[in-house]
Amino acid sequence: MNPPDPAIRQHTPRDLQAYGRRYGLDYRVPDLSPQAEVPVVSGVVREFSPRPGMQLVTSDVEVIHRYDSRSRASSPLSIIVLLEGRAEVALDDERPLTLMPGMALSVRLEPRRGLVASQPAGQRLRALTLSLDENCLARLGMRSPAPGGAGCHPWRLPVPLRQCLEQTLDAPLPGEALRLVLEGLSLQLLAHGGRFAAPPSGTLPRLPPQERLRLERVRDALHDDPAGDHRLATLAELAAMSPASLRRKFRAAYGRSVFDYLRESRLSLAHDYLRRGYSVQQAAHFSGYRHASNFATAFRRHFGYPPSSLAPAS
Repeated sequence: MNPPDPAIRQHTPRDLQAYGRRYGLDYRVPDLSPQAEVPVVSGVVREFSPRPGMQLVTSDVEVIHRYDSRSRASSPLSIIVLLEGRAEVALDDERPLTLMPGMALSVRLEPRRGLVASQPAGQRLRALTLSLDENCLARLGMRSPAPGGAGCHPWRLPVPLRQCLEQTLDAPLPGEALRLVLEGLSLQLLAHGGRFAAPPSGTLPRLPPQERLRLERVRDALHDDPAGDHRLATLAELAAMSPASLRRKFRAAYGRSVFDYLRESRLSLAHDYLRRGYSVQQAAHFSGYRHASNFATAFRRHFGYPPSSLAPAS
C-alpha cells in the first residue's frame, strides 16, 4: 500500500478533472472555468488498498469554492462516510439527502444512475469512500444490491467506529500497522454498511414493514450490547416470533444469521478495545468472549490478522 504524498496542497479545477479521470467522476465548479488556476479545495487526499478489490480514499480538505460531482463508473458497493462538514447527495432519480457528520451512505453506482454530490464552500470536509468490486464482495460471501433497486441507504456510524476513523485520519500509523488498521476499519464499515448487500445466492423475500421493525429490535439489541448473554429464545420473544421464524427471517432480512451478526458486532467492539490500548485478554472479556483463545481464532478468521498485532507490547 503506497499512499500519495500526504502534504497539504491546493487543488485547482484542473486537479479535480485529473481526480475525476482516476476515480470515475465528473467534477464541476460553478464559479470557475475548468482551466482556472485557482484553488477549489486545500488539504490532503490519500488512497489506500486495504485488500485486493478494495479501494479506500480519505480526504481532509478546506472547501474554498463550492464544487459538484457525478459518478460515471460502476461500483457494486460503495460506502461514503462523512466525519466533518456537510454534503448534498442523491442518485439521479431519487430525492436529495443531506449528509451530516457521523452519517454514512451505502450505494450501488451505475453509469446510467450516478451519484450526484454538492459540497458547499467555507467548510472543512473530512470524508472517506470505501469501494469494493464484485470479486471482493464474492470472497466476502456477499453481492451488491440488485440493479435498479433502492440503491442509496443512509445510516449512522456507531460512535466507537467513528472515533477510530477520526483517530486514524488525525495520526496515521506507519507502514504495515497502518495497513492492518485500515483493513480492520474497512471490514467494520462493511459489517455495518454492507448489510444492504445481499447474500450470494437466493432471492430475499419482501418482509412486511411491521415484521421488519421487529427484526430491527433484535438487530439493535445485538449491536448496542454485543457483549451481552444473548439467547435465541429471548431474542425471539423480543421479535414476537418463534425461534425458527427469527432464524429464517433474520437471515432473509440481513443476509447473515443472528449469531453471525452477533459475532461480527463483538469483533468490531473488540477491535476498538485493542485500538484503544487494551490487552487481548481484556478485549476478549469486554466483548463477550469467555476464552481468549476462541476470541483470537475468531478475530484472525474475520480480520485476516491476529489481535496481538494491535495489542500493546507487554
